[in-house]
Amino acid sequence: MNKIEIQRVPASHGWLWLKHGYQLIMRAPLQAIPLAMMFALGIFLAMLIPVAGVLLAILVMPVLMAGYMRVCRSLEYSEKVEPQHIFAGFKNRTAPLISVGSMLLMGMIVISMVTAAMGGSELSAILENYQAEQDTAALVEALMAPDSAVQYSLLTGLALFFLLMLAMQFAPMLVFFNEMSPRQALQASIYGSIRNIVPFSIYSLLMQLIAFALSFVPMSLGWIVLLPLGLTSMYVAYRDIFSETKLADPVTEGE
Repeated sequence: MNKIEIQRVPASHGWLWLKHGYQLIMRAPLQAIPLAMMFALGIFLAMLIPVAGVLLAILVMPVLMAGYMRVCRSLEYSEKVEPQHIFAGFKNRTAPLISVGSMLLMGMIVISMVTAAMGGSELSAILENYQAEQDTAALVEALMAPDSAVQYSLLTGLALFFLLMLAMQFAPMLVFFNEMSPRQALQASIYGSIRNIVPFSIYSLLMQLIAFALSFVPMSLGWIVLLPLGLTSMYVAYRDIFSETKLADPVTEGE
């Protein structure tokens, strides 16, 4: 495993991750954008498999993520982007990457069990009523009822899911590039994310604003921009926080 130092970066880097992510795309947009669509298509096709499709999609998501991060690495250093880069996770570090996916799946199951246990019979009754009535407004009103066990269970579930996402967002890159074990990668990811919670908050807010603006593009074509931007900017964030290189210097070269 390559030893790395987890950096704390300024709040302004939340914006710079997006800026440099966009610059990465513009280095080879005819490769970066279609390969991002292939990443999404791979997950979508896995979900279509009967019975186990959703489970399989969760397992292979880190593998496909590692592949697109390999694309980002080529973009960063102005190397030729090859279509087979998207499958790099199936050629190298495949087992650890699938282990990351299995931990994501287990985490989601545990969070669901904790939420259900805290909500108890009250939550079960609300969900059963929704299945019978299909009234979304009534469901939301029941779930948001003040001082109920359901509300506390949902807040706990959201908090645990937020921590799970922090643990997962950098884990594929740390496993693939830095050869960490899945457990080490999850720990480093959550620590790096919490250590940089301010720039991440700014980054998340900006991504939401961009997503809102792109939602007005007809036929959901905004995803063609949003998906690759989300992937490349996360790669830049990874390089900024976990690399000895300051904010992926090759990205800014020539500016």
